[in-house]
Amino acid sequence: MTGELRDVTGFRGEKILELCLTDYRAFRGPLFQPYFLGEKWPSIDFYVELRNRRSQGFYFFAQAKATRKPLVPGQTDLAISTKKKDIEHLLRIPGPTYLFGIHEPSRRAFVRSVHQGVPPRAITRIPLSHELTSRNLRILHDEVLEYWTTRSQKPDSSRFA
Repeated sequence: MTGELRDVTGFRGEKILELCLTDYRAFRGPLFQPYFLGEKWPSIDFYVELRNRRSQGFYFFAQAKATRKPLVPGQTDLAISTKKKDIEHLLRIPGPTYLFGIHEPSRRAFVRSVHQGVPPRAITRIPLSHELTSRNLRILHDEVLEYWTTRSQKPDSSRFA
């Protein structure tokens, strides 16, 4: 893939992730408000706030990784490319951090938690079962809400491990 196509895939992936995070078809309104950080933060692409009165001021950080690699029948994971230093950086951030894999051709997004206990090495796969469906959006929202209401330094588990 040429550099230009890689840049376009990444750009489109970021927009797809914003659309997936703000999907409200199963809810009264969007559960999340993502803010794109651009090149300003190492290893972090989005600051994402939870949207409702109960969770005002609660947030998580996200890194987005888009791919054009084909999904084939029977495949169980989305192949992505990260660097060890990115995962190490996400692990140092106090608070919830997630890695999102975006399959650009199908406009689908998948989530994986980067929490305490995750080995500090590159992550190359995200389970397809962690797709940002309405059900998983609700689980993600509730997981972040629970984190902030219990105030741990770093989550030590996730449904998206």
